[in-house]
Amino acid sequence: MTGKGFRLSYITGKSEEISCNSDQFHCSNGKCIPESWKCNTMDECGDNSDEEFCVQANPSATFSFQPCAFNQFPCLSRYTRVYTCLPETLKCDGSIDCQDLGDEIDCDVPTCGEWLRNFYGSFSSPNYPDFYPPGSDCTWLIDTGDHRKVILRFMDFKLDGTGYGDYVKVYDGLDENPHRLLRVLTAFDSRSPVAVVSSSGQLRVHFYADKINAARGFNVTYQVDGFCLPWEIPCGGNWGCYTEQQRCDGYWHCPNGRDEVNCSTCQEDEFPCSRNGACYPHSDRCNYQNRCPNGSDEKNCFFCQPGNFHCKNNRCVFESWVCDAQDDCGDGSDEESCPVIVPTRVITAAVIGSLICGLLLVIALGCTCKLYSLRMFERRSFETQLSRVEAELLRREAPPSYGQLIAQGLIPPVEDFPVCSGNQLAPRLVKQLDTHSNW
Repeated sequence: MTGKGFRLSYITGKSEEISCNSDQFHCSNGKCIPESWKCNTMDECGDNSDEEFCVQANPSATFSFQPCAFNQFPCLSRYTRVYTCLPETLKCDGSIDCQDLGDEIDCDVPTCGEWLRNFYGSFSSPNYPDFYPPGSDCTWLIDTGDHRKVILRFMDFKLDGTGYGDYVKVYDGLDENPHRLLRVLTAFDSRSPVAVVSSSGQLRVHFYADKINAARGFNVTYQVDGFCLPWEIPCGGNWGCYTEQQRCDGYWHCPNGRDEVNCSTCQEDEFPCSRNGACYPHSDRCNYQNRCPNGSDEKNCFFCQPGNFHCKNNRCVFESWVCDAQDDCGDGSDEESCPVIVPTRVITAAVIGSLICGLLLVIALGCTCKLYSLRMFERRSFETQLSRVEAELLRREAPPSYGQLIAQGLIPPVEDFPVCSGNQLAPRLVKQLDTHSNW
């Protein structure tokens, strides 16, 4: 029979000390414990005096010991994690002060968004880099007045991660046309930078947030393709731009590699893998074969080597991988507009399987024919020997029957056999056999 066992607890601290240090808490029973142990929902004193008069962390807790004035409201501060009373003027001011967003929920929708008409610029979510207000609904219209493409870069992007409630939609053009939707960004795209390119000089950016939670938001820059910002350096021609921080970092930010030229002791037709790193020739760039330890020779591939496919996300994969029902690019661009319904790998596997099955069938037929020929040979050999034996047996005369032997007087009839005992029968049989053998 087994018992219920036992539960052991212990208390740390000094049991008989009258006064405590400045960084300690003096329990009602005289013990001293670290000040950080107070109000941690654990009874370290032993008399629960370290957990008395503590502010509850539950938002639904009562505040009888600290009531708020008529022009104040209780709030769990985002910064101190302690309940306090805030003035009513902080409600719906566009700035989140409470951890549960209670001061910004059920507020009027904040006004945001604008019409942008420059060759370049930037915009961000409301209150960025602070949390955007719940219920935000903003639209930015970008019209550069230029026919060239617009490059939209989300330099920082962080939406609410509780689901699909908050999103950013980017449209190709100024209208909210679902057929011209370029990208939908949610909390699952919280990485930077995220780039979206239009087909003309116009874009529409729509940001929507639900009234449940919020996050840091985003910061966006835009520019006409080929137009460099004041703090950027042109790559030459219409090949884009790069910043001083991107100079000699081992990664190509210009399609022609101008930002990585003369960065180390590499030869004229070579490029460094990183700052003061190993060198690689131009022929080893963007061929889906990592030459650099950090893989910089396969990043930002605006052009691919012959025999490789250029993905929309500036990656290079083998051309044989295109339309094989496998997303090798990572963005599905190698499987778009594929004329072959059946994947190439499936067709190849089917052909190889058919060849193998045909080969096995030929081998099986050959083995069957060989076994049949061996069987027939053995049968013919057996039949030839048996016919000879039968022929010899047929040429022999049959032995005389019992009646013929009696008629010829070779053996007496049955009734002529003498009657004798068992002791006399054996010598007589032997004698008769000797007589017949002399015949």
